[in-house]
Amino acid sequence: MSDLARITLIRGGEQALVDRAIASTVAGIRQSRADVDRESVDASTDDAVHEFRNVCAPTLFGSDVIVVVTGLQSADDAFADALTEVLADQPENVWLVLHHDATAGGKKLLEAVRGAGANEVECLAVKKGKAAIEVISQEFARRKRRATSEAINVLYESVGHDLPMLFAAVGQLVADVDDDPVTDVHVHAYFAGVADVAGWQIADHVWNRRPAQALESVRHAAATGNASGVGVMSVLAMMSAVRNIIRVGGLGPGASEADVARELGVPPWKVSSLRQQWSRWSGDQRRLAASLVELADAEALMKGGLEPGQALDVEQKLFELEKLVVSTGGR
Repeated sequence: MSDLARITLIRGGEQALVDRAIASTVAGIRQSRADVDRESVDASTDDAVHEFRNVCAPTLFGSDVIVVVTGLQSADDAFADALTEVLADQPENVWLVLHHDATAGGKKLLEAVRGAGANEVECLAVKKGKAAIEVISQEFARRKRRATSEAINVLYESVGHDLPMLFAAVGQLVADVDDDPVTDVHVHAYFAGVADVAGWQIADHVWNRRPAQALESVRHAAATGNASGVGVMSVLAMMSAVRNIIRVGGLGPGASEADVARELGVPPWKVSSLRQQWSRWSGDQRRLAASLVELADAEALMKGGLEPGQALDVEQKLFELEKLVVSTGGR
């Protein structure tokens, strides 16, 4: 191991990335030190100094140890002094993995760690959209698998901006799908039983004017997942999608994808899909306007019923949803 690799500074507050960086660093050390122990110290606790000095102290047999220190931004002066001492004269058998959440606290200690030659890994908050999609792509690559851009986009739209869930979803897809690359078909099939995910798939079929596929997706979602949630989530997804389709039409074809994405608050890859959907409806705007009224009525049916106090049961909601997607998506 090089001297630089014996101190690793992980900086940032994106916890999923922090956990990944700590695990990756520990695994890297253990590749050359298979029997190395791992000790964890929370620098924000009252007994952190005692724990830290204890795990860094020489042992009778000189066994190797990885000391993972979290909460560096909350360390008090006593802990800062103890860490600075170890940085100045680091025992040969000790590897330090230090986490600072990139907030204002502990700046002096942070600079001391950097001054000691730490290898720095950034785990700053991942912004929605393009940055998150890049993280998903990197996760597939880390697992030595490929995925199409459509698959990554659908996965992000389906799961949302939740990195632990996205990492778990990638892990499940890689484990369950033998084909390479992973495609959007695999993503849709894998998440077919999740009501909100199925809702977005149904909405895409409706606004692409594919009523048969929309109906098929409704029945598949009801048969394989939480049937009680399909109606509400599908109507909400359709309403959200049609608002963006109309807004895209209002911006005109001359606007760049980046400008449209900023205006609508959607990732740039979504703009092309929305424009294609607008092209299917721009010559039938009276029907598009009528669909807004139908969606408003459908939302009331899915959330309530025909009359106050008379809620529809699951089968009735699914029947109403089937009628809606066929009538709306048809020409």
